[in-house]
Amino acid sequence: MQITGLNVSFGDRIIYQDFAISFPDQSVTVILGPSGCGKTTLLNSIAFGPYGHRVSYIFQEPRLLPWYTLEKNIMLVLEGRTAERRERAQRYLRKVGLQNRAGEYPGKLSGGERQRAAIARAFSFPAPILLMDEPFQSQDPALKLQLIALVRELQNEEKRTIIAVTHDIREASALADRAVILSGRPVSVIFDAPVTPGFEHQLSEFLSCQTSVW
Repeated sequence: MQITGLNVSFGDRIIYQDFAISFPDQSVTVILGPSGCGKTTLLNSIAFGPYGHRVSYIFQEPRLLPWYTLEKNIMLVLEGRTAERRERAQRYLRKVGLQNRAGEYPGKLSGGERQRAAIARAFSFPAPILLMDEPFQSQDPALKLQLIALVRELQNEEKRTIIAVTHDIREASALADRAVILSGRPVSVIFDAPVTPGFEHQLSEFLSCQTSVW
């Protein structure tokens, strides 16, 4: 996927100016950068731009409708006959280990279970592009690793082009094939490298030399 000529401004503040970036198909790219630099703005530009009809989204909060069961929450994003949508919803709830909670309402579940349901909903939607805006930030470290492993498992089963925003270097290392750091106004890419063994050390060394980045 190729983004070119992206321009975003809020009043007199220029966020992106003729910005370009590419995302290899069926890979996982993590976007890092200081708070407020435009990471979420980039995701929203993709979601509401020309690729919008091909996008699924996982947010920081699960955003499940509390008056619908888990099964119905997933069925709402799907098209087709009711039986087909139900079968697909149940299939993805099985994938995230919530098949026995399909008929329950979000308020009855733990935070981790609700986020697993949100992951199931995002993967159930047949979109080739999956955007993730810090969906693990509010989880404790152990649960965060479980959710990351779950996303990687689903990604291995059915390849998507995943673009994820995070502040966490360890999370980036566990989740991604590639890491990109954004900074500046207008925003530019100041770091772009594959995630390989030793990545965390490489990135830490880079950041130690960039006193104005974070």
